Amino acid sequence: MANTTLTHHGIKGMRWGVRRYQNKDGSLTNNGKKHYDNLGTQSISKRGRKKDCNNRRKLTDDQLKKKIERLKMEKEFKQLSMEDISPGKQYVKKILSSAGTKSLTVAASGAMSYAIKGMLTKEWDAKEAAKYVGANPNQKK
Repeated sequence: MANTTLTHHGIKGMRWGVRRYQNKDGSLTNNGKKHYDNLGTQSISKRGRKKDCNNRRKLTDDQLKKKIERLKMEKEFKQLSMEDISPGKQYVKKILSSAGTKSLTVAASGAMSYAIKGMLTKEWDAKEAAKYVGANPNQKK
């Protein structure tokens, strides 16, 4: 009989439903702030926007206007900075897209050709099908 043991690899002292880096009111502890700073500021800002969205009815008109203006400015900044980056990115995307389209067209036309041939001759061979799908079988090498 095998020796079976049940082990728990959690965090010592943790309780169900209690978050590690968060106070009961949802704010971050000092350790939580350090932890999320290491992960990046995006998760904190995303969490803040989510919290604000849930509490939007409690915000005053001025607070709401400030948040809307901030989000508009962030969106505009992202668009402006993407214009600087995008020419190269668009070029690479165009090349990859055209290469993918060509390869899929060759594969699809080869598969259709082999399917028609198979229906007419009632013979099916995986190696021959691979030749049809991989390249044009009528091409001279």
